[in-house]
Amino acid sequence: MTSTRVSAPPTAARPDDVTAVQGARWVTAAWLTIGALNYGYALLLTRLLDVDDFATFAAGQGLVLCAATIALVAIPWVLAQALARARSESERGDAVRFSVVIAVTGGVLAGGAVALVATRFAGAATVAALGVVTLLIYITRVSGGWLQGTERMRTLAGVLTGEAALKVGVGLFLVSVLGLGATGALAAFGFAALPLLIWWPYRMTRGGGRWAQARGNRDLWRRAIELGTVQSLVALMATVDLVLVTLLPAGAGATASYQASVMMGRAPLFLASAVSVAFFPALSRRRMGTPLAANAMRMYLVVALPVAAVYATTPPAVLDVIFPADYGMLSRLVMFTAVSGFAIGGINLVSTFFQAVNDQSCQSRQAVGVLLFVAGLVIGWRAGGVLGLAIGGCCGAVAALLLLVRLLVRRQGFRVFAQLPLVKPLVVTCVLVALRPVPAAWLVAATATGILAAVRFLGHRATATAPGPSEGSEPRQGTPAQAAGAAREGADADPAPGGDGPRPGAVHLRGDTACARLLLDAVWRHDVRAADEDELRSALAVARDSNTEALLARCYPRQLAETVAEVEKRDAAFLSGLREATERLLAVGIPSVLIKADGPGEHVGGDFDLVVPDGRWTAAADALSGWSVRRERYWLERSTKVLLWPPSGPAAHLHASVCWFGVPVMANDRLFARALTADDRPWLEPRPADRLRIWLAHALFQNLSFELSELLAIRPLLRPDVMAEAWWESAREGWGTAHSQALATAMEAVRRLDRGEFVALPVPLPTRVSLHVAVEHTPRLLREGRIEGAVREAALRIPLYVTKSRKAGTS
Repeated sequence: MTSTRVSAPPTAARPDDVTAVQGARWVTAAWLTIGALNYGYALLLTRLLDVDDFATFAAGQGLVLCAATIALVAIPWVLAQALARARSESERGDAVRFSVVIAVTGGVLAGGAVALVATRFAGAATVAALGVVTLLIYITRVSGGWLQGTERMRTLAGVLTGEAALKVGVGLFLVSVLGLGATGALAAFGFAALPLLIWWPYRMTRGGGRWAQARGNRDLWRRAIELGTVQSLVALMATVDLVLVTLLPAGAGATASYQASVMMGRAPLFLASAVSVAFFPALSRRRMGTPLAANAMRMYLVVALPVAAVYATTPPAVLDVIFPADYGMLSRLVMFTAVSGFAIGGINLVSTFFQAVNDQSCQSRQAVGVLLFVAGLVIGWRAGGVLGLAIGGCCGAVAALLLLVRLLVRRQGFRVFAQLPLVKPLVVTCVLVALRPVPAAWLVAATATGILAAVRFLGHRATATAPGPSEGSEPRQGTPAQAAGAAREGADADPAPGGDGPRPGAVHLRGDTACARLLLDAVWRHDVRAADEDELRSALAVARDSNTEALLARCYPRQLAETVAEVEKRDAAFLSGLREATERLLAVGIPSVLIKADGPGEHVGGDFDLVVPDGRWTAAADALSGWSVRRERYWLERSTKVLLWPPSGPAAHLHASVCWFGVPVMANDRLFARALTADDRPWLEPRPADRLRIWLAHALFQNLSFELSELLAIRPLLRPDVMAEAWWESAREGWGTAHSQALATAMEAVRRLDRGEFVALPVPLPTRVSLHVAVEHTPRLLREGRIEGAVREAALRIPLYVTKSRKAGTS
């Protein structure tokens, strides 16, 4: 029987378009919050530090930010682009290792340079703090690049916002409580960067022989240099006037007025940067002239134009209320600095379109643009002082933008500028200009304009486009890292550093897409139909993130031969590592039960989970000390789980019992008493009823949902005898009702998939089930005297539900 191929409707927005739009919202919100936190931090330090200390802090902060410019761009952007284009896990690993190389090397060099310069104005403690802070900033940008490249923009936004908030909190503590002055205020930058190591791609850095290859990867070095050059030119244009005005013989009031007006007018630049960060990975997978670039341009203009109009038309009376009398020139400067800020933001965004496709023809135009901007500043200063400086800078910035836009049209066509929202902003600008003489009416109109712009930005949807001749993946750039559905960020799931959750960068399948149906038909229904290369690449990206990559590859062994070979290699590593680890345990008299694994090849993630008898966990970890070269613990599970990494191959997740976040779920004595031996294998396997309970418990106590791979594991266990036995055991342990509810959810999903219906994955547990399990299970733990587990379950259930529901897009 021939299956009818299902393709995405031609009017549907592409998944990565939607992801980029959603990501831009999150990153923009984060950067606005970060800006407010940084401003408040500096303002508070003016009160807490004396003049000399504050001067040291300001100088040190400027030095660190200047030295970190390359780290903030070259490291995360190179890694993000490489991840977006990677065809295989080995390429992703090479990209991560390369980013680590340039992060550590650059951090050491930059840290040394910063410390050397800082000796001119700071003491030994401050010099040391600045060097370490710079190194940490470089190293932790790898985490930012990993999140950006896997398009987890919501997580990235939260991490960056948390970094800024932590910096403020730690800095105020070090300054006001410990009295460490400027040294403490600067050291806070380093303390705030440390939590980013939680999202460090540890697994991808394995592979000893590949480090030399990463260091010698000329292509990645070239990309790093090119990206760093382009972004350095943007940064130079954004800061050169601020430096220049402080060097010119202008009055203090005029200089302060210009600096304040630039701070206001540069808001579009931050917006452009946020949009660029969110759209860059998806743009890196497209050809020139993609409609995705038009989406990015529209998101920028829908806010940047109204904001620039509001700044440029602000009445003097309003500025006089906000700023002291010393800033009297502000009302004459702001209309010009607002336009230059809008132009520089546009340059930043347009340069992203070139960088995404590795088109370096923009560099010469950017360099000319910088020269035009500087020339405008100098000529304006000579002609009219600070006011002339603002006018000249405005003219130079606009000329630089037009120069770059003209090149963009020549290289990528007019599609980038399709359906731009120009009419409404122009009307709004005319209204604001007309109302400028009446401050009260202008305030009402400006407030309405800001609210309308925010609503339009937050409500922006990806344009419905079908891939045309100039669109789609470039063969040389590899598969899309996310072709899975319209809500990538909504389905973004962070793994705990311990590793039990979904893999980093998971794309959860949502929406009725061709690649989703291809995967479900092949893996679930064994209906292997003809598919072209693009379809298989997209389906493979989804399969990787639902842990069914091996199953899909084996359905198409000829077209996915490279993946099949990689799967077989991982299978062998899985079996070898599992056998060696369990044999070592048996050698010292410690049996182990293999949980959460259906067999090699089914879960290509590779790591394996072992449970050891009560009281033998520490001894088991010691027994594997000769097998492992590194161990790691997640702080919420420090007393119940340890990760052990061998020199190569999968890691062992060694559990004291079947539990998650330190909450015990299954009794060890019953698990081992009922476990089954498997041929000549040195490990035990759970009884079928216990295997079913482990999958249900994983959904109830960890993920609050079922992945496709988990449904595949549950499906053969849905036998009356197994289900009855499993329920009885769960009822004995205090979660029988939750067991039944989770099982009903899984069975309904299995039935729908068996009927050929399309099911959005992962399948979330109903809200009442996700919350009720703690109400049912916690009292049982209290009655058994397991106070710590009960407290953990009660304290973590609501935060776990909120986190998972947000990430799964169910809230």
